[in-house]
Amino acid sequence: MAYLTLLRPKQWVKNFLVFVPIFFAQDFFGKDKIWQASLSFVVFCFIASTVYIVNDIFDKKTDQNHPKKQYRPIASGKISIKAAIFMATFIFSIGIILAYIFIPKAIPLLLIYVFLNLIYSYRIKHIVVFDVLLVSVFYLLRILIGGFATSTPISSWLILCVFFASLLVIIGKRLGEQGQLHKRVVLQYYSNDFLRQLLSVSSSLVIASYGLYSILGFHLGDHPDLVVYSIFFVVLGVFRYLYLIYSSAEIEYPEKLIFADKIVFGSIVSWVIYMFFIIYI
Repeated sequence: MAYLTLLRPKQWVKNFLVFVPIFFAQDFFGKDKIWQASLSFVVFCFIASTVYIVNDIFDKKTDQNHPKKQYRPIASGKISIKAAIFMATFIFSIGIILAYIFIPKAIPLLLIYVFLNLIYSYRIKHIVVFDVLLVSVFYLLRILIGGFATSTPISSWLILCVFFASLLVIIGKRLGEQGQLHKRVVLQYYSNDFLRQLLSVSSSLVIASYGLYSILGFHLGDHPDLVVYSIFFVVLGVFRYLYLIYSSAEIEYPEKLIFADKIVFGSIVSWVIYMFFIIYI
């Protein structure tokens, strides 16, 4: 059980972003495309878990002083550093082998993802602003890997929307962590006012970029003019998330909060259903 926890399977939900390119390319029901996207999801789960293990190795000492992270397998001593390194090497090898066999086009981006994460764990996560920007890039790389793996072009508008939405999630997480007694080192350089300003900017960019995309950049389906009304679900999700940042103790774990909060989850599901009907029906 400790080894499964070490892989952080709850974090794999973020890897569903690899399906976004084929969804917006009207190829979601193409057998070859959905197969390649599914393979890229599996491969990325292996690669991402490798990164999580490496990050836990780097953060062992700080995690031991954290009220929740102290129970992670490496921080608690359930899994030794040596065993964790072996595990990371093993699953990374599986991921790269699968990528080489089934989605070789995605290998360069997978290696870039790993390299950037190593830099992040070693240094960048301690540098103000760069830390949140780089984590947002990690979300964006999931989209790009999905596009490369399936040979699907990705709209520039889509890249902007995902990047700004990732920024919103990460900055909200940082603000939620700010009030904790044991927090990441970089937060000592962030003030609450600065984080709130970044939050306002990122939430505005999400709504503005998506609004412009819905008017200027969306040309799929028989009724592309209807996509502008999907802004309701985006605004609802953003505003609710902003509310939760200031009212929920679970904001430190947005991947949990998205499913736990009925309004946020409902806005996402409603947006997906609405967009599905516009693109495919």
